Amino acid sequence: MSLAQESLIPWEHDDGTLILRGWMSPDCGNNHRPIIYFLHGTGLSSLTYWPFLELFHGEYDLFLGSIEGHGDSDHIPRDQYSDWQALMMRALNCFEAFSQRWDPKQPVIALAHSFGAIATTLMLHHQRRLFDQYILLDPVIYPKSMIAMMRFLHLIGMAGHLPHVKQAKKRRHSWPSREDAHKSFYGRGIFKSWTEASLNSYIDDAITPSDQGEWQLRCPPWLEARIFSGYPKRLWPAIAKLPEYTHILHSTRTYSFVPPAVRRAEKANPHIKLTEVEGGHCFMQEAPQASYTLVKGLLRL
Repeated sequence: MSLAQESLIPWEHDDGTLILRGWMSPDCGNNHRPIIYFLHGTGLSSLTYWPFLELFHGEYDLFLGSIEGHGDSDHIPRDQYSDWQALMMRALNCFEAFSQRWDPKQPVIALAHSFGAIATTLMLHHQRRLFDQYILLDPVIYPKSMIAMMRFLHLIGMAGHLPHVKQAKKRRHSWPSREDAHKSFYGRGIFKSWTEASLNSYIDDAITPSDQGEWQLRCPPWLEARIFSGYPKRLWPAIAKLPEYTHILHSTRTYSFVPPAVRRAEKANPHIKLTEVEGGHCFMQEAPQASYTLVKGLLRL
């Protein structure tokens, strides 16, 4: 059992097609504390972020959301298709089902990373109640030109041939043991600057032992590739709707298209405030304490 699972309790939501599963504070939403709704990035799971998120535990209730096919959540068969809209709607329907049980006087804060931050933003088109504050961690905001290009590539059936999509399809997905998985990631690629605690959280919660004794990625490479080949619909109208006290934290070593996109978002919506953070796309895994201190200073609730 991970340290997170000693502090949180599991939840699950069956939408009639599949079951999403995640973790939350005991009696979430009814402890006279503000609630943080967290949604993770592609290929990760919410518990991967525990060295960062645990610092909020106790002062805030935590509801750690889940995207289809990540963590312990189910995914639809490979021959079916979930676009970004479908992934977002499943996460939103789950959130709204649970939030109905929460004390309506308690504010709810959206804290989300990468793809999860975009999904959280797209929820604005469908939510019954907006979050009281939005903190978006290195959101992968696609410029309008990039969205148009991705739409065209889908129309001609070429989106799956993009280099980063093909790379995701080829991603190694199994290891003989946990130790081998750790050796494979330690000091390499996106994990190069992660703390040991963050890397262990990833191995424990984004990888799982199989019946054959191997350790396998919970999010299969084909699903990660499918997300990478997708694009957000109506993203910029959603960005224009983000309310007061919205903060975007973007990293100094993020994807090249993100910095100009977040600056355009700031110009498009005066409610958005930008903060540049030293580090990579997963800066909260590289510096959990510093990331907590920064986010905590931005929270008004």
